[in-house]
Amino acid sequence: MPTPFYHLFLGEALLKSSHLPDGILRLLLPFHKEFLFGNTAPDVQVISGQPRQETHFFNLPLHKGDQLAWEKMLNEQPLLQPGKLFGNRGAFIAGYLCHLQADWLWATDIFSPVFGLHSGWATFQKRLYYHNVLRAYLDRQILPQLTIGLDVGLSQVEPNGWLPFVLDRYLTRWRDYLYPQLKPGAQVHTVEIFSYRQRISANEYYALLDSDERMTQEVFAHLPIELLENFEQRVLEENILLLSKYLAPSLQLLFTPN
Repeated sequence: MPTPFYHLFLGEALLKSSHLPDGILRLLLPFHKEFLFGNTAPDVQVISGQPRQETHFFNLPLHKGDQLAWEKMLNEQPLLQPGKLFGNRGAFIAGYLCHLQADWLWATDIFSPVFGLHSGWATFQKRLYYHNVLRAYLDRQILPQLTIGLDVGLSQVEPNGWLPFVLDRYLTRWRDYLYPQLKPGAQVHTVEIFSYRQRISANEYYALLDSDERMTQEVFAHLPIELLENFEQRVLEENILLLSKYLAPSLQLLFTPN
């Protein structure tokens, strides 16, 4: 699935979109750092050690009839239902839901058809390696586009009982792991994490990432750039629909005259 940095990129694109309803922007903008942190937060499993199902509300591979991850979260966590949350916590949960939806769409539109068990090119282990290379490649593309000072904003987020299923100390440690990588000139750990998980040297990753010719032949021959562009646009559109539905009760309560 996309890296937390790519989720930050998607979250910022959403806040900047001219298609985002003004009412939703008014709800989220004062708490934009909490919203953006929420866009990364399901990946707290890296710190907490929880199974993917507990933070993402779905497992791979997806099966026909699986409940949508964001709907499953809301059904299983009634305290997070629409209309019950405002302010920094509400913005954080909104971002969290957007992450779940983006991951789901990545699984259905990118991972399963191109890199999944039945893709039919190379071996599955090799495809997992190329999938990780793709994610590291996308980090390289989007990191320069993230807002300057985002590291400072994220460092100021203070979780306070926001999630019934993740302890605050894990969210805090996740925050403290994430934001230093966004400081100017800081090293991003994406490749090293993938290298460790797959027991493939970081040098092998970098050798491929640094070669446009090899990236074209080994990755983009199987994944047209247009597919990634379509994914970004679809996430933006679906996130707006999701937030419009999720935040509708809050909009009605906050902006309806007495």
